[in-house]
This record gives sequence, C-alpha cells and structure tokens, in this order.
Amino acid sequence: MAEDLLKSIEQLSRERGISPDIFYSAIEEALLTVADKYFDHKAEVKVEINRERGTINAYTEKLVINDNPQDASEISWKDALKHDSKAKLGDEIKIFLPGETLGRVAAQTARNIIMDKVQKAEQQTIYSKYVQLTDTLISGEVRRIENNSVIAALEIGEAIIPEKELSPKDEYKKGDIIRFYVKRVFPEGRGPLVLGSRYLNNFVEKLIEKEVPEVSEGIVKIFSVSREPGFKTKVAVYSTDKSIDPVGAVVGMNGNRVLSITKELQGERVDVIAWNESPERFISSALTPAEVTLVSIVNEPARMAEATVTDSTLSAAIGKKGINIKLASKLTKWNIQLTNRMELRSKVDQKKL
Repeated sequence: MAEDLLKSIEQLSRERGISPDIFYSAIEEALLTVADKYFDHKAEVKVEINRERGTINAYTEKLVINDNPQDASEISWKDALKHDSKAKLGDEIKIFLPGETLGRVAAQTARNIIMDKVQKAEQQTIYSKYVQLTDTLISGEVRRIENNSVIAALEIGEAIIPEKELSPKDEYKKGDIIRFYVKRVFPEGRGPLVLGSRYLNNFVEKLIEKEVPEVSEGIVKIFSVSREPGFKTKVAVYSTDKSIDPVGAVVGMNGNRVLSITKELQGERVDVIAWNESPERFISSALTPAEVTLVSIVNEPARMAEATVTDSTLSAAIGKKGINIKLASKLTKWNIQLTNRMELRSKVDQKKL
C-alpha cells in the first residue's frame, strides 16, 4: 500500500505542479494524528518515510523495564516480547503502528489532510504565478459557463469572468479561447482565484498596448479612454515624438490595427482621437463623427463647454441613446452642451429683435 501511495504522490506532484514535500508532509501529519490515538497520548511518535524504498512507518520508542511502567516511554518486559521476541531489560524497542491501521489512515484521515494541504499549496502556486500578472492581459480556454459567468482554464487553476465583467456583445461557449484583463487575484478561497474583466476601460488600454508597438514602447501615450461596452469606445492619444502620428499609429495601415482591436471587442466601434492641449480642439475632435464649427468655454472652473455642430451632423454628435456626446464628455472631462447652426442663428435673430 505504501509503495503504491508514494508512486501516486510522484504522479500527482507532476500533474499539479506541487512539490512532493507537500504530500509527504500531509502523510506525516495524518500518521501522527492517527498514531496519537493508537498509542498512549503522551507517547512520542516518530514517522519515517523512505521515498527510495517506498516504505512508511510510524512508531514510538519505549524502554523495557521489569514491570509497572511509570510513563508512556516505558514498557514491561512481558509486553515488550509481544512486539520484539528478542527484547531484554534495558533495551529500547520500537513499537510500530500496524499495517492495517496505516491502510485506514490512507483511506480516511490522510485523505482529508492531504487534500487540504494540496488545495492550499495549489492556491499558493496560482496566486504566486498570477498576482504578478495583475493589470495585464492573459488568455484561457472556456471550461464552462456558470450563471452567465465564464470559467476559463489557465495554465494552472482557473479564472472567472463574471457576467458583469463581460461586454454585452460577448458570447462564449466551451472550448473557445477568451482574452481578458486580470482585475484581481485572490490568495485563497473557493472557486477560481483569478478575477478577469472584458468590461473595464483597462481591457481596451491593454489591447491597444498589445496591438500597437508604439504604445507598448511609450512613444505613443494613451491620454484617456471612455467606453460604453458593446457599443462604442473613444480613445485619446498623443505622441512623445513629433515625427510619429499618434492616431495613425493606433489605427494602423489600412486600419488593420484598430480593426484587430474592434474584432476582439466583438465589433464594438473604436474612435481614435488626437489629444490636444487646447480644450476647444480636443472637444471638437472628441465629438467625431460630428462636424464641429465652434467650441466655446462657458465656465472653465466648472469645466462647462458648448459645441456648435452642423445641422446635418447633430444627430451624429448626440449618437444613439446619447452615447457619443456622453463618451466625448467623459473622454475630455468637460461637460459638453450641444447646439447647431439653426439654434445659433435663432439666438442671433432674437438679439437683433
């Protein structure tokens, strides 16, 4: 039994990436627990595990005396002969935990202790590996869907991307590869320890870093991101090198880079905008695809601005369900109010009257 158990340990160690010492420690703890019940509670129990020979022994040592043992470290000569037929007065003999009791240990007490130690060791391994990947993108294979949350298999352990951390357009099934942002890694707990997100702005930022070398190298910087997951994202960028066009770098030749990002976002539109120190110019660019004719700063301390757009692009400036103006305001951090030429002309006419 012991030899088979030790072989199983080596196999489990390889499969789970856990040091064999964890398993041996668990077996030793289990044997000490059971041996304490088998022997006198005050007896000093020792455990020997010979990994090369595949043997496991638990025993206590007792001094052979003539009669009337005074404590757990002594045994009468008559009782000693039951364990060692050659025992003599003054000898120290080893009294072993019976083999059948060792069998019950493996089947009962050891199982619980081993599984507990293995689980803790696995959790520590997972935490150590993935905590350093927090705030990065990783991928996993979808293992199952639970309560609309995606459970993905990682190199070791699992990650969970809860329903609230998925974009409305995200649809995954078992076997799919899912890429996500590592939001947090838990040191312990039930279920997956890695918490992922495809909903946060950080997810888009990291996608751009992966897709655009100029961004990952720090030549092009992301100033801000505003997003309505599943619908639209606006990204403001600028360049630290005057010879590099920041918008062109992110969009890529023939739009290949931004198309790759859009594909990962399941078709979500991505507007790439050049950041400008001038609030008026920045606001004007942020309202794309609208045609802006004038931007006025209404209240600088309150960060309120008014943008005038052409009559034909007013609806584009607002966007479906007001998404475009909402994202432009978040991107620029200005409260933008819209007006069109018709309204502007009306105000001018009223002043003339």
